[in-house]
Amino acid sequence: MVVEPESTKAFVTLALVVAVYFIPTIVAAIRLHQNRVSIMLLNLFLGWTGLGWLGALIWSASAINKPAGGVAPPIAHAGRSGEDPYHELEKLAALKERGHITAEEFEAEKAKILSR
Repeated sequence: MVVEPESTKAFVTLALVVAVYFIPTIVAAIRLHQNRVSIMLLNLFLGWTGLGWLGALIWSASAINKPAGGVAPPIAHAGRSGEDPYHELEKLAALKERGHITAEEFEAEKAKILSR
């Protein structure tokens, strides 16, 4: 079986054209861009216009918002043990003043907060 040089050249050319066409998608995938699927779809369906390809390339190279150090900041939960006890006591006092909790409930919660 003899492989003709023209068919090999055509295959290599096609592979290069496809690789160049999908550069924005490849860049987004390598950078783990949060919108890589959207970039891929823009590249796939509108990349042939040239403007869609350029837009996808710019989008794929745009900044990715990551927290410093690669770790997300902790989320503060109201009423959790990590919160300032004085702030929690102020909240409890406000609830008591508005009549949302009784004096007994206030004292019980206050004892829990102060025992931490």
